Amino acid sequence: MGVTTKDLARICGVSLGTIDRAFRNRPGIKTETRDRILAAAREYGYKPNLLARNLKFQRTGDIGLVVHDLENEFFAQLVNAIQEIAWKRDCFLQIAISRRDHQRERAALEHMAGRNVDGILLFPAGKGEDFDAFLTGLDRPIVTIANKVSPLWPFVGLSDRPVMRRLTEAVIAKGYRRLVFVGPLEARSEGINLYEIEERYAGFVEAVDAAPGVERHLAAGGDYLEQVCALGLKEARTAVLCCSDIFALELLNDFRGRGLSVPGDVGLAGFDSIDALRFISPRITTVEYPIQKMGELAFELLAAGQVGAELPQIELEPKILWGESI
Repeated sequence: MGVTTKDLARICGVSLGTIDRAFRNRPGIKTETRDRILAAAREYGYKPNLLARNLKFQRTGDIGLVVHDLENEFFAQLVNAIQEIAWKRDCFLQIAISRRDHQRERAALEHMAGRNVDGILLFPAGKGEDFDAFLTGLDRPIVTIANKVSPLWPFVGLSDRPVMRRLTEAVIAKGYRRLVFVGPLEARSEGINLYEIEERYAGFVEAVDAAPGVERHLAAGGDYLEQVCALGLKEARTAVLCCSDIFALELLNDFRGRGLSVPGDVGLAGFDSIDALRFISPRITTVEYPIQKMGELAFELLAAGQVGAELPQIELEPKILWGESI
């Protein structure tokens, strides 16, 4: 790992502020001290933090991060990955949990902007023109993650629709004739941003509708377990494709309680590749979520601070990770 700003300050026996003045050529530092710092930087291969140099509001060294929750292991892994990236780049995180609540999300974002964070990484629950206007009013660099708000904001996510289409086509090719998609799409009526889940569902629909003689069903809402099992899973060769691994794990547990075997009686797949899957048998088929790469790209976009009509909209290409559940 390269030398950080903290390392360079320790090596040179100066404060972080002195390091900053040396690289920005600011007053308040002796010429010999600046020369000594720059010489040490060359010797140790130090490169100034892009965030510290490029963000419009470099005042605190703090970055805001807003996610839905930490109960889903996916979000916990995302927070951990971004925290490590921030630490390596001499930044600190202000973390807020929105619970997909519009008021909580806006309050958290306003709080972060009021504390002069240098930028915000946002896994958004809001959407629409009103939310665009609200984000613009914060006057802070913002990068959206996974859920797209609009082209007004840099975005890092996945190619959700194509990979779910490929997964669904592969499941159909294995002989399954009835497919069920599980996801909280009932929340669309509440105006919640479900961009990535809607994209996954769209890929599922495209694949099933292109396959003659294959049924498709949607199980959404709090009683999705009952909806799935009410289909009579032993009456047709059925596979359940979930929008996230959490739903797949809950279904696996419920199937066991009902005496149904996976994949003997029903096929099952998740999405996100959370760490907990390593300890589950049968090993659940899932879709890779490159969280580390996503965090790195989000930081790079935040550092670039681009403005204009064509902001980066990055979609990473995930892999299908086949297990024993299909």
